[in-house]
Amino acid sequence: MSNDESKSRWDSAEFEARLTKPTNVRWLVFALACGTSFLTYIHRYSWSVARPFVKEDYGISDVELGWLDAAFNLTYALAQFPGGLLGDFFGPRIVITLCMVVWSVVMVGPTLAGKFWGLLGVRLGFGLSQAACYPNLGKITKSWFPLKIRTSVQGMVASFSGRAGGAMAPFLIGTILMAWVGLSWQNSLYVLAGSGLLYAIGFWFVFRNQPGEHHWSNEQERLLVEAGESQATSGRPKFIWSRAALTNLAIFMSASFCSAFADNLFVFYMPQFLLEEKGFTTAQMGLFAGLPIWGGALGGMCGGVLNDVLIRKLGNRRLARSLVASGGKTIAAVLIAASLLVQDGRTVMAVLFFCKFFSDWSQPTWWGTVTDIGGPAAGRVFGMVNMVSSLGATLAGPLMGIVLFRYGWSPLFLFVGGVYLLTALFWGFVNCTRKLVE
Repeated sequence: MSNDESKSRWDSAEFEARLTKPTNVRWLVFALACGTSFLTYIHRYSWSVARPFVKEDYGISDVELGWLDAAFNLTYALAQFPGGLLGDFFGPRIVITLCMVVWSVVMVGPTLAGKFWGLLGVRLGFGLSQAACYPNLGKITKSWFPLKIRTSVQGMVASFSGRAGGAMAPFLIGTILMAWVGLSWQNSLYVLAGSGLLYAIGFWFVFRNQPGEHHWSNEQERLLVEAGESQATSGRPKFIWSRAALTNLAIFMSASFCSAFADNLFVFYMPQFLLEEKGFTTAQMGLFAGLPIWGGALGGMCGGVLNDVLIRKLGNRRLARSLVASGGKTIAAVLIAASLLVQDGRTVMAVLFFCKFFSDWSQPTWWGTVTDIGGPAAGRVFGMVNMVSSLGATLAGPLMGIVLFRYGWSPLFLFVGGVYLLTALFWGFVNCTRKLVE
């Protein structure tokens, strides 16, 4: 064969390849990531529903409950960086599947441990088993979606799907399984654990770490995902330990710490607030306790889109992210204080719906900032920052328990509002364009 004939055939093959449309496996991966996030939060928020019944059945005080909340967040915090590191080396597929199996087994522990110390061990184990999930979901959004829509995807995966799962937990457990079906809180946890094991099996068989590994994905989809990315040179990611980069990271971590501290109120206290303070039945609690979390879910989805729009319109990534995050936290602080001006529990939940909407529309900003500054080491950077966030939630456990025990619900709400304002202040100084990794 002559050189001209060989070149002609190669040009023809290249032309045909360019005409081939990209496959859409990334949207199947998107559905799997959303489902994983949804289930993660249903399982995590199941504790908030079981909490009032654990308090009554086992004779646990509010301060002890605060320490049990902190136990989850402590191991969740400490295992963030190792979980991200495992994902960087072994890939999200094996890490997420293994974590899901383990936490589905551990989550039924409160049904067997009747004393404080037994419950403490269970909560420590549950936090440890869930820690690696979100650092690896962060890697999935980077590996499977192009840069121009990545923040919107992160908003759907992390904020909307996760918060939707948390919002569904009270309704699923309190209203459906306990009030309508008539199951005990113990048997309700067994039902949820079974769903986690089944989902883990499906995830393992369908998901792959990146387009090049999935036999349903073609080369055009891989090129589409890589569009807009600067191509890294060979070698390991290089961390930039300059003073400016470290200061920026410290401010970002401070904002994350305060945000997670404030969110502890919505993660663990809403069912107890409605049952004890507002006199709701179990069925009513299941209907309304998740309302603020639904606000967070919708806020996260809208915040991701708003981020991408502002970045395009303003041409300034740092300003766009700071406006969304600082503005949202400031509005949330005002609304949580405003919720104290009404007495009806349903109206309070409506106000808190909008409080969480504006608070959580900064969640995609958080994810986007991690990938902005983390680059090829996003899993490890996610683990570092989310570890600090979880330490904030850890401290919030006993502190909120003490404030509630000594002063009541209104001071607790005002306390959280003040933390939201501090979060907004920190976000104003975060520079997402200052790279931590080359």
